[in-house]
Amino acid sequence: MIDILSVFLHFILLCPITLFIIIYSLLKKLSKKRGKVFGRAADMTTFLLFFSVPESVRFLWGYDIGFITFIVAIIIAMIATIIEWRSTKEIEILPLLRKIWRFLFLVLTITYVVIWIIIIIQRIIL
Repeated sequence: MIDILSVFLHFILLCPITLFIIIYSLLKKLSKKRGKVFGRAADMTTFLLFFSVPESVRFLWGYDIGFITFIVAIIIAMIATIIEWRSTKEIEILPLLRKIWRFLFLVLTITYVVIWIIIIIQRIIL
């Protein structure tokens, strides 16, 4: 039983898109506000992507980039906060955090896809 759970969790960690699809499908069936389903699924998946991207790099190439991932996220948050501060003099924290979190979802998802495209190309060439 523990082996099955371990394999499932490792699979979800290395393939967070699967978790996104599961969450999206469940929320779509359960939610009455269908317009916010994608955003909520993205919000839930972003947390996993913070661990999935460094783990994929460690699994594929043996490098630990977890610290770098979090530093880049902090820099992105700082830049977004400065941009928000310059465009509006009064910063609303929750909308700002939501914008940062969604932007990090995009950045981490694109990074994840690029990592796997690179590894597929490497496997084909080598």
